[in-house]
Amino acid sequence: MTLLDADVKQDPVLGEDTWELFEVIEDSFGVDLGDFSALCGKTVSELAEVVSKKANYPTPQKCLSAVAFYRLRSAFGTLFGIPRTTIRPATRLSDLLSGKVRRARWMMLQEHLGLILPALRFPGWVLWLSLISPPALLISLRAFVGLRLSAGWIVGGSSVLILLTFARIIPAVDARIPLARIIPEGCETFGGLVKAVLARNYAVFASQGAGSSKGDVLKALRQLAAMMDVEKVSLEARIPQDLDIY
Repeated sequence: MTLLDADVKQDPVLGEDTWELFEVIEDSFGVDLGDFSALCGKTVSELAEVVSKKANYPTPQKCLSAVAFYRLRSAFGTLFGIPRTTIRPATRLSDLLSGKVRRARWMMLQEHLGLILPALRFPGWVLWLSLISPPALLISLRAFVGLRLSAGWIVGGSSVLILLTFARIIPAVDARIPLARIIPEGCETFGGLVKAVLARNYAVFASQGAGSSKGDVLKALRQLAAMMDVEKVSLEARIPQDLDIY
């Protein structure tokens, strides 16, 4: 058992999801939050106050959202030749990045920007197929080959079935990585992508001359806490109790 596992199991509130969220917040804002357990129960607004004090960003000089928007728009023009006049906050991301080239261009964007982009999602059918295939195989053997399933065979077959299931899941997990081409939740529009990228790379934008305010920190923190769905998180939502995470 690792030290992290031991800490999570000993704390009735601080679960793995909450721990991961605090780590993402530290990485995004470039701060050290210290003892995560002490932060449990704080509201999003209270945590924003903690982050603002620890980060001590310079006084805001520019609108962070505008800085992030222009930087991403410039990258789309430089890399893919998309005219900047065609890119607006409400522009559908699927119109800018078609499914066939989306994964390759997503990686190009991330490398060019030097930022962390939200991960593309993969089709759920890949994992379902890996789970359904082994039992379907046994049923097919019985139905079409006439295989008799005795009591002893069923016991042994169950073990084989389990092994087959895991044998299919492991390559399926690897296989679904290159299949990840679905736009992340909350990033359906260019404006949504800008918000997600700003939240995940907040320290980069705030420390490169743009500055920051507590209000900016609060917006980005809500974005991270909501897992890309800001409407689910109020300013007084407690972490993790009101976020439906453990």
